[in-house]
Amino acid sequence: MLKRVIEKNYKWIIAFLCLIIVIMILEDIFENEQLTLDMLVYRLVILNLRSEPLTVIMKVITNLSSAYVLIVITLGTFIFIKNKKVGLCVASNLIITTLLNQLLKYIVQRPRPDGYRLIAESGYSFPSGHSMVSMAFYGLIIYLIWKMVKNKKIKYISCGILGLLIPMIGFSRIYLGVHYASDVIGGFAISIVYLLLFTNIARSVLQLEKEKIEMIDKRKIVKLRKKRKKLRNSFKYAFEGIAEAWKTEQNLKIHFVIMAVVIIAGFIFKISAMEWIVCLLLFAIVISLELINTAIETTVDIAMPEINEKAKYAKDIAAGAVLFSAIISVIIGLIIFLPKIFG
Repeated sequence: MLKRVIEKNYKWIIAFLCLIIVIMILEDIFENEQLTLDMLVYRLVILNLRSEPLTVIMKVITNLSSAYVLIVITLGTFIFIKNKKVGLCVASNLIITTLLNQLLKYIVQRPRPDGYRLIAESGYSFPSGHSMVSMAFYGLIIYLIWKMVKNKKIKYISCGILGLLIPMIGFSRIYLGVHYASDVIGGFAISIVYLLLFTNIARSVLQLEKEKIEMIDKRKIVKLRKKRKKLRNSFKYAFEGIAEAWKTEQNLKIHFVIMAVVIIAGFIFKISAMEWIVCLLLFAIVISLELINTAIETTVDIAMPEINEKAKYAKDIAAGAVLFSAIISVIIGLIIFLPKIFG
């Protein structure tokens, strides 16, 4: 029973473990603690492994995850692969991971290691951009090769080479002294979670399951189609619900305007990473409660179109929950911003 559950949900178990790793690293970073792992790897790599020939090799390897190389490979997918959807998937994957990496760097703002760099780098340290982007970019290439290439020899050799290249790029960033080991591990872990989500989308867009579907019976085909349709529709209906609430609910528009103002203020006053996290959580809580309140009011109106004391009671409680969360959010916002405005 347990084995069946693990086999069915192994992707989400891996994602959960990766998120735990990222959270543990972030906890130490935010508390300004020196990670034992970083010190051990520093002693092993920086003090014992560095040599001139190896440095040359590491510089070549690290450049295989540079923007120029990845852009050239992406353009190659458009030129040499007939199915242009593949190129679009590769390009969108590169853009998303690059933007996500820059966002995370800005939120965490961890300084780079200093004093033993072999190359010049700017910007923040966590998560490692080369590691995170290479895992997402080359990881997607491995997935596409595995699914689309029929020649087993080419498939195994290509996936094996790329599978070795990804950790070597991460190692090169540590060796060259521009990242801590935890930056690289965190970047890999984040990209694994991201890849598990992105490959599901790519599989649907590229219809990579088509050949497999033809081999199974019609009942399974119907079930599979229903599941896919249900998943697509769940996102579709969710966005439609938000759009409809935006059109009809004045309070929701006010919440979004306040959110925009707070985000602008956050950039102006350069609030810390933890303060950003608090603000984002408050946005999610208040807006989610407003949407739930709208759903409750609509449901009550359908069930009780005539005036009813208990129906009013249910609506008032739902509205009260939104108001309470909004008041607490305002208080927390004042605690964060007032010292920065008048300090």
